[in-house]
Amino acid sequence: MRSNFVKKLIKPILKTLSTRILQKSMVPAVIWTILILIACTWPGKDIPDAPVTGFDKIVHFGLLFVWAILWATYKKSNLIWVCILGISYGIGLEFYQQLLPFDRTFDWYDALADAVGVIVGLVFYKLILHNYLQRLY
Repeated sequence: MRSNFVKKLIKPILKTLSTRILQKSMVPAVIWTILILIACTWPGKDIPDAPVTGFDKIVHFGLLFVWAILWATYKKSNLIWVCILGISYGIGLEFYQQLLPFDRTFDWYDALADAVGVIVGLVFYKLILHNYLQRLY
């Protein structure tokens, strides 16, 4: 009886989630979100030395810049939420790195680079990509 109840409860939830995740434009955004998490989990000693000082800030900016564009493409009408979630994701990643048992630490400047990447990505999407895509279709 319990198994039947669980199937009735879980099956619609899984079906809804799988349907939403498999939507064409959401897949790249989800994959990119997971790749960012993996990159931020990588032990610092295994990452090559930066070619210039502050290079990691450029990387953080670029990762969240692309993240914002991918999610804005999926959530066209909710750009404020994309912005809030992106900034929260960047800050959350920093707290997550602080909790890792190896040489990763929290850095407010990384969180700032993440936030700027999200905002610039959304501005780029709104001013350039969105207008360009409207002309195509």
